[in-house]
Amino acid sequence: MQKAEYRYYEISQGLPVMALSGKKWETIYGTDNMHFHNCLEIGYCHYGNGTIHVAEKELLYHAGTITFIPKNTPHRTCPAPEECEKKQKWEYLFVDMEAVLKRGFGNVPEKYIYIEQNLSQKISVLENAENTRAVTLMQMIIEEIKLRQANYRYTVSTLTFNLVLFFDRLDNENIKFQNNSMDTLDYTRKIINHIEIHYMEDIRAKDLAKACDLSETHMRRIFIEATNITPSEYLNLVRIKRACEILAKEKCPIEKVANSVGYPVLSTFMRNFKKTTGISPNVWRRKALENPENVAAYQVSVLKGW
Repeated sequence: MQKAEYRYYEISQGLPVMALSGKKWETIYGTDNMHFHNCLEIGYCHYGNGTIHVAEKELLYHAGTITFIPKNTPHRTCPAPEECEKKQKWEYLFVDMEAVLKRGFGNVPEKYIYIEQNLSQKISVLENAENTRAVTLMQMIIEEIKLRQANYRYTVSTLTFNLVLFFDRLDNENIKFQNNSMDTLDYTRKIINHIEIHYMEDIRAKDLAKACDLSETHMRRIFIEATNITPSEYLNLVRIKRACEILAKEKCPIEKVANSVGYPVLSTFMRNFKKTTGISPNVWRRKALENPENVAAYQVSVLKGW
């Protein structure tokens, strides 16, 4: 049975980066599915080796490797055959790159838009000798988030800005895979980006096909090949994750939330929300509001298998 997963992380408005570290991430890898995130993923392998599957590419990793995978990029971590039964240790940063660049450049679009577009095409897997500065910055960020000392939010934002610029400055020969060709991944990301911008509208297959200059049949086939879900299923995920954001921050009626994310029929919204998250919108809201400092604990994570 093939499976694909969309993983959504709610990143705090006051902090444009979320760290995943500790014992939970010292585990046996290789059981996860091809998946993609709503934000930039930066990973560091403390020990272990294998391959990172990105679209149709396989990139080697080992202890000391650092990875840079843009949002909406399908990928998977696969240990080497001899490592399948052994624990590996990773640490991850999930970054709202747009928020980081806006803060760093003083919200001046002409300064950060080019860098954001450039980095959205770069997929990096760096070896030990190439990544010393990046690893140092990453460890400093994780430590700041863990300790939460005075002004840590400002410090984390500044360090993350420097980390993002590190990857932007990499020479092309240090980029293991730069997505410049119009391949399956390019088309897939065009579809994803169109959905994320227009999710609240009545999006049809013809709109998505037009966005990437393909026929409807070709567009759908390419998207399923890359993600193992249909464009309409992904649209539903985007709408539900946006609903989760609203429910966690606002007290407006459920019907208003449904309409704002593209569900004119309340019953359809209620059914899709519970199918996606496992709980009702009201329960989600209560759980999120009970612990506003850790909304990321309640994430949309959808497994699709057939």
